[in-house]
Amino acid sequence: MKHTTRLLTLAACAAVSSAFGTPTGLNNIPTADTVPHRTVAVQYFSSFGGANQFGTSEAGKSGHWMGFKTGWDFEPVHVEWGMDSPLGTGVSGPLMFQTKARISPWEDGMFALGVAGIALTDVSRAGDPFSYAMLAHDFGFARLHAGYGYQTNGSSYLFGIDRTWKLFDRNFNLNADLAQTRDQRGLITAVGAKYDLSKHIVLETWANFPDRDAVSLIAKINFVFTF
Repeated sequence: MKHTTRLLTLAACAAVSSAFGTPTGLNNIPTADTVPHRTVAVQYFSSFGGANQFGTSEAGKSGHWMGFKTGWDFEPVHVEWGMDSPLGTGVSGPLMFQTKARISPWEDGMFALGVAGIALTDVSRAGDPFSYAMLAHDFGFARLHAGYGYQTNGSSYLFGIDRTWKLFDRNFNLNADLAQTRDQRGLITAVGAKYDLSKHIVLETWANFPDRDAVSLIAKINFVFTF
């Protein structure tokens, strides 16, 4: 899978090159959010359509991943960590590790530092890690996100917006984000939604719109429990 999936900020695009573990975020960007204390989210996700960060084979064929992430609170610092890996009928992996630390420096604001895409296996087939810093503020009408991620030949400014409503007494979130691709020479926009189907199941999907190549779709299911 070497150079088949590239972090474009955890983003999808036509010229992608390295895989990564998935921190809490919007679609193609991490955010300053972290998984709540002693909560585990087990994730399964698939990609369809054009080339994207979860495509374990060529464009037009679906890719499949599975992983988990969890959160620990050490007030005033909130920590998240997790691992995931692509699945396949042939060679799977590499197994990726990610972590981040968050603080709330002002009311309704958050700041986080993190790193994703640390290969624990098959290092020779993995790309370089992706380090990032993210800010977020809840303005009431929406939450705005901004930050920067660094990766060898894959750095990017990161921007996002989201808002949550109640739908059938469950959280329903609409969001969009923008990231750079092709070593900051391209752009990719994504629009997505999340819905808390129950206390323990969260459904998630988004569409990637790169400035080159075909649109791709991601579908994800999260199984959430607290210990």
